[in-house]
Amino acid sequence: MAAEFRLFPPFRLDSNNEQLWRGSREIHLRRKTFAVLRHLVEHPGQLVTKAALLDAVWPDVSVSDSMPAISVRELRKALGDAVEAPRFIETVQGRGYRFIADVKLESAQVTAPPAARQPSFAVQPDRSPFVGREQERSELRGALADATSARGRICLISGEAGIGKTRLCAEISREAEKNGLTVLVGHCSEQEAVPYLPFVEILESWVDRWDSADDLRRAIGEDGPELARLLPKLRRAIPDLAPPLEMAADQARRQLFNSFSNFIAQRSKEQPTMLVLEDLHWADDSTLALITHLSHRHSELPLMMVGTYRESEIDVSPSLSRTLEGLIRGRLATQLRLEGLPSAEVAQLLHSLSGQAPPAAVVSEIHGETGGNPFFVEELFQHLTEENRLYDDAGQFRAELKIVELEVPRNVRLVVGRRLGRLNEATRKVLAVAAVIGRSFTFELLEGAAGVKSDALLDCIDEAQAAGLIHSHTHYPEARFDFSHEMIRQSLLTELSVARHQRLHLEVAEAIERIHSNTLEDHYVELAHHYAQTANTRKAATYLLLAGQQAASRSAYAEAVSLLNSSLELLRSLPDTAERDKQELATQTALGTILIGSKGDGAPEVKAALSRAVELSRRVGDTQRLFAALFGLALFNLNQARHRTAQGLAKDLLSLAEQSDDPGPRLVGHTVLGQTSYWLGELEFAHANLEQAAALFNPERHSRLAFVYGLDPAAGALGYDGYALWQMGYPDKALQKAERGLAIVQKTAHPNSMAAALNHLAIAHMLRQENEIAIARAEEAIALANKEGLPLWAAVGMVTMGATMVRANQDEKGIAQLQRAGEAVAASGSLLSPLCVASLAQGFGKTGRVAEGLSMVTMLLAAVHASSTLVDEPWLYHLKGEVLLNRVPPDVKEAESSFQTAIELAKQIGAKSTELRASTSLARLMTELGHRNEARMMLAEIYGWFTEGFDTADLKDAKSLLEELSP
Repeated sequence: MAAEFRLFPPFRLDSNNEQLWRGSREIHLRRKTFAVLRHLVEHPGQLVTKAALLDAVWPDVSVSDSMPAISVRELRKALGDAVEAPRFIETVQGRGYRFIADVKLESAQVTAPPAARQPSFAVQPDRSPFVGREQERSELRGALADATSARGRICLISGEAGIGKTRLCAEISREAEKNGLTVLVGHCSEQEAVPYLPFVEILESWVDRWDSADDLRRAIGEDGPELARLLPKLRRAIPDLAPPLEMAADQARRQLFNSFSNFIAQRSKEQPTMLVLEDLHWADDSTLALITHLSHRHSELPLMMVGTYRESEIDVSPSLSRTLEGLIRGRLATQLRLEGLPSAEVAQLLHSLSGQAPPAAVVSEIHGETGGNPFFVEELFQHLTEENRLYDDAGQFRAELKIVELEVPRNVRLVVGRRLGRLNEATRKVLAVAAVIGRSFTFELLEGAAGVKSDALLDCIDEAQAAGLIHSHTHYPEARFDFSHEMIRQSLLTELSVARHQRLHLEVAEAIERIHSNTLEDHYVELAHHYAQTANTRKAATYLLLAGQQAASRSAYAEAVSLLNSSLELLRSLPDTAERDKQELATQTALGTILIGSKGDGAPEVKAALSRAVELSRRVGDTQRLFAALFGLALFNLNQARHRTAQGLAKDLLSLAEQSDDPGPRLVGHTVLGQTSYWLGELEFAHANLEQAAALFNPERHSRLAFVYGLDPAAGALGYDGYALWQMGYPDKALQKAERGLAIVQKTAHPNSMAAALNHLAIAHMLRQENEIAIARAEEAIALANKEGLPLWAAVGMVTMGATMVRANQDEKGIAQLQRAGEAVAASGSLLSPLCVASLAQGFGKTGRVAEGLSMVTMLLAAVHASSTLVDEPWLYHLKGEVLLNRVPPDVKEAESSFQTAIELAKQIGAKSTELRASTSLARLMTELGHRNEARMMLAEIYGWFTEGFDTADLKDAKSLLEELSP
């Protein structure tokens, strides 16, 4: 194959491989900058207009008209060209450019096409020298070697601001690239609360490499739909990308983490990779959680992870402290603490900066003032140089230097401020706008917010770059710049008055809206931040709501809650109007939904958000949001054992649902009303509603309801109906209902519903005293819940397993399991039925701890009476009687009274199965007391009522006793 080269000495341009060479050294250019050079070189001597360059290089992308000028400036720097006396590229004022060097075309035969050149993601070259840190560099080089050999390493670099963390990363990044590693860099930001920000930056940089949607689709593979949750522009780059799977909150978060881990794993397998995560002291909780997730996979990959953070900031970030402690104690990471440079290395740095060896007295004075902090050393050196205080008339270092006598500011921010004061006024104004934008800014946004023409703006940028205040960090399609250090940006901000600060934030926000009008979803957090600094409170609240919803879609729940609460705080300052109420309603509803998914429907914050949502939705007449709020509020009260309140809300919910033609809301309404009525002991009413809910279920229409409400309502109705039917004396029908509920959720593959259905089925078997099957089903539920991160359902499964063990006479094992289950229940924040404590009391009674067991039962009876959990009273009195008989000697009289109370209460609510159990126990006691006929007649009456379940243990036990009592 023929390779085509264009020669313009001393340079050689390889069009096929997009490479520019100077002798044997490759000159690295951005792809679009290379494309500009190639177009100019292919038209030597001709005027190439800016419009022609835009059409040739950016044919399908909307970019600023200044992009050609930016690329030409980059080319001049790479070629060593000058605008005043050009050798290669001539500017034709107001029209375009002309390539004026002689160009010679040359072809060469090559055997195979070389691999496509990968763009560099390493930090841009620094203007200042790098000295010292040999021990740290040696450690990092070892980590690079390990990563290249597929033994992943994590290195954490800490130290104060300016100590050289970023610079050390830049140095090791260059070594990594020379050794064939891909370097991916992401930053955390104090200003932008974007969940997963460093990972979003890394993903965006990688996505921007691809010109073809088909190539990008193939490269990103099946994880594309999940990664698009992190980076919405990915869906715009691949328009036909499938949507992500609908999942419960916890599962969605794990799926996102797994997909990003797969993405990093695939990149590192294609080419060993170095992942740099800067400024972790500003990391959000979701970023830290994803770092922890990655840390459990890195050791098996050719991957090196490097994180930097300010150690002094840990106290204000408990999440970071916990994350770092986990990584270091788990021996997953190596920690490198950077201290100030020693005097010898300060001397070396000063020598590099000045070109001459500094006297020991000068080194000592500067070291004493800066503590060896490299950034402070450089700033102080620059300040003293510009003040003409460092050198004598011959250009040599002064023999002595008394900094205090020279009135040098001790605060480095003041030193930076003096340097900024030497810039021309236009540049200072432009940098003030850039500082308001943030740590990093694009040329296009700066141009839009500053209101400065392109050529004048480029002059300001050149001056700021020459002064070392900013540096270029360009990626297609935007020219991007960073402040050289956060302290420089902070110095600029402190000079702004409050009024100017607000004005600049407004101008930046409006510029973002203009420039990115078609892609605002990429900028919700930025817009919220900027508008929050202005008087436009309503817009700030709107963007905070959008940012919160977006964070929730990325499974960043803590960040979502924080953003939504900030939105509510702003809305409280607005006058009471219908528009304000609608906006607050949307925010409260979103907050309640997120809290239910992330903290559970028993969290107190849920009640506050949803109660307010109910009030607002009624005020503005929003029935759809009223339904959602009533549903969540009913579940909250149900979970907290406030059953009468829950039932009242459930009735309101069903009344609202019946106004709709859609059977889906009615299905939900009947389910919730049936569940609340069950706990109140209204078994017939509960069964009627739960049966109606199941009858309304249509698999084709209602399979998504699990993802809307967090739990499949049909499966929930069937599970609860199983409980009701067992209580009512239909154990076979109860089991059938539970089995049907599991069959429904197996088709939807909704983990939360699956765990619930497995627990419903385990409890159905436990009630039927089918102990081995009950334990097996509970184990399945626990395994699934633990895998999917569903602590409530894991706790329910543990309770069921422990209770079943006690019933199966595995008392000690059951007690231990129930004690663990009790801790899990408490951790979940839920107030379950008293099964856990009651079964523990039963186990204590059987193992000689009768007083302890009786105390527990007494406490439970008081609790269920206070909460109107009437369905539990009969069997608790039955349990009390059983425990009393374990006394030594047995308390026969009180036990008999307890059994009789259990029977009467069971009759009142129609709980035939509980009545049968209590009657069997009482009949056995009466027989021992010599009342055989009365015992037989009483037991025969309740036994004769049953029409099914004769193979269950309860009915077999009753039948066996009746046969014993027969004359």
